[in-house]
Amino acid sequence: MPEVLSRIPDASQEAVICNSVLEHLDRRQEMLNEIHRILAPGGTAFINVPSWRGKAFLEFSAFRLGLSPAEEMEDHKIYYDPRDLWPLLVAAGFKPSAIECRTHKFGLNTYALCRKVGP
Repeated sequence: MPEVLSRIPDASQEAVICNSVLEHLDRRQEMLNEIHRILAPGGTAFINVPSWRGKAFLEFSAFRLGLSPAEEMEDHKIYYDPRDLWPLLVAAGFKPSAIECRTHKFGLNTYALCRKVGP
């Protein structure tokens, strides 16, 4: 995935949505770095990932109830609470004051809304 983003010009996107993707990647930090790179100053990134609390519900749904694709759960590499995701966003170049990182869906997911601060 980071390779695909590497083809997008610097500062060319007003918005990037990364919904239920990051938890499947081995190179998560590289992905976040690329998202920051391609965002235009003032642009916004929305990142949504399952939380550690959500892990139990997702696995129950997939492995016990058969309501979710088990192969997707088997592919999860990590789960995120805000304290897990926030430092990765800062390391990618987002300013702490421009990151809103919280749980939602009764704590089953974590999201981050990040604005790229201009030069």
